[in-house]
Amino acid sequence: MDLRGKRVLIMGLGLQGSGMAAARYAAQQGAIVRVTDLKSPEILAPSVRALSGLPIAFVLGEHRNEDFLWAEMVIRNPGIPLSNPYVHLAYEHGASIEMEIALFFLACPGRILGVTGTRGKTTTSTLLYKILSESGAPTVLGGNVAGVETLSLLPQITPETLVVLELSSWQLEGLAPHRISPSLAIMTNVYPDHLNTYSGMEEYAAAKANIFRFQHPSDLALFNYDNPWTRRFGEEALAQIWFTSVELGGSFKRGSSTVTPFLLTDIPLVGKHNLENVLLATTAARLLGVSDEVIAASVRNFRGVVQRLEEIAVVDGVHFINDSTSTTPVAGKVGVEAFSGRPIVLVAGGNTKQLPLENWPATIARNCRDVVLLKGTGTEELVPALREEVRRQGVSDPLRGIFDDFTGALDTAVSLARPGDVLLFSPGFTSFGMFLNEFDRGDQFTAFVQRLKQVS
Repeated sequence: MDLRGKRVLIMGLGLQGSGMAAARYAAQQGAIVRVTDLKSPEILAPSVRALSGLPIAFVLGEHRNEDFLWAEMVIRNPGIPLSNPYVHLAYEHGASIEMEIALFFLACPGRILGVTGTRGKTTTSTLLYKILSESGAPTVLGGNVAGVETLSLLPQITPETLVVLELSSWQLEGLAPHRISPSLAIMTNVYPDHLNTYSGMEEYAAAKANIFRFQHPSDLALFNYDNPWTRRFGEEALAQIWFTSVELGGSFKRGSSTVTPFLLTDIPLVGKHNLENVLLATTAARLLGVSDEVIAASVRNFRGVVQRLEEIAVVDGVHFINDSTSTTPVAGKVGVEAFSGRPIVLVAGGNTKQLPLENWPATIARNCRDVVLLKGTGTEELVPALREEVRRQGVSDPLRGIFDDFTGALDTAVSLARPGDVLLFSPGFTSFGMFLNEFDRGDQFTAFVQRLKQVS
């Protein structure tokens, strides 16, 4: 795609890499670049500094009609829907609407291995990247990875490079107009998420399905058989299909009754969901020709991903677990279940994405001795459901308070914790309002624990 001399508007600069990468790439390709973002210049200052020296104009703290009428191409940040009125304005006046990840796919000479799913895509893609790298294959990791400018990876990619991409539903939307999918696709699961931006589960799942929708019969796709949505998609896909199943104990090719057993036992990650992630990553690596010895060694030394059930420290006998990327009730439930059977002090709560709570309140009531909640619209949904479960199960009410101050909430949680306890920070809701995003939220939790460790 030739961008020379084209008027390109980046919609959404952000703080995590995607908008910055698109702006940098467009400027380096000779485009006339503007960036617009509703966040203030003060919040976006680090991103603006990262682009210093490039011929880029910034319009921050607002969106203006004139910028969208000016643009020949709008590169929208993931999360900005096509239905956005400014995007619609630009489209109606002849602008093409693109996303960073589509530009990457169109320019990438390497073999793309894409990973998506509501939960587990970061862990699965990171582990797959680790295994492939340690096998000696030239490999890069990008996509929906915080702090990674995926377009900036292009200069180091050759036709021999394996390109592991974590792909969100929003990023996958950007592939549909070009009818492209990765040559190897992995779907971990599909659960309710982002229903505040999608019309329902069918639309959300359809966006996820773009990861395999445009594959060729010679391509490869792996699906988690234990999740109803991904099992269904695995039956629909046109590529060569493999299923993985923790419940059945291994992996198998579509149409075959022969299960290749999952024999790894030395896995440092907690939770059944992480077994599903490991099984997907290791099956993909095996199908790509990596030896069992390399796979086993990589898994044995894999300690997971930051802010995903990450043990930050043990202070005075209390295990502090950072699961800040838990932004849905399903994730909150999985986080608690990972430590079932151990005494848990749970810190949760935040703002809703209008998702069903399902079994999360029951899981909390059954497993958590103490619960400290952060104020928010999601918390307002959780509290009555939790109290109903307490009544139904006939257990003591674990709720110890609702806080609009993060430090106050954590101080209370620490005061409740005893040696041998797990202090689990797994919010189950979004971070907006009290934090910049879930990564800022997780960073603040880690900083709190590190300060606590220094004075203990």
